[in-house]
Amino acid sequence: MRTFMTVPSGRRFRAHYERMRARPGMWRAVLAIGGGLVLVALGIVMLVTPGPGFIVAAIGAALIAGESLVAARILDRIDLAVTRVWARWRAR
Repeated sequence: MRTFMTVPSGRRFRAHYERMRARPGMWRAVLAIGGGLVLVALGIVMLVTPGPGFIVAAIGAALIAGESLVAARILDRIDLAVTRVWARWRAR
């Protein structure tokens, strides 16, 4: 987590992807993508039922981003947008 947070916003998920690519393994990739899909699905269900839906879905998306460059780029764009909105809101 510390390594993830030291990378600047907008590059975090791509850096995570590159770190995961340095440790190849078929089972790790299958488990990460499978677990990520399950967590995203549970997060979507928890959006309409009691539970931390956004958090669970975000963790699932981060697991998928470790294996998919496309997902990592999308999450980096979302990270940048959220960071900008948060900075604007705090500046009020």
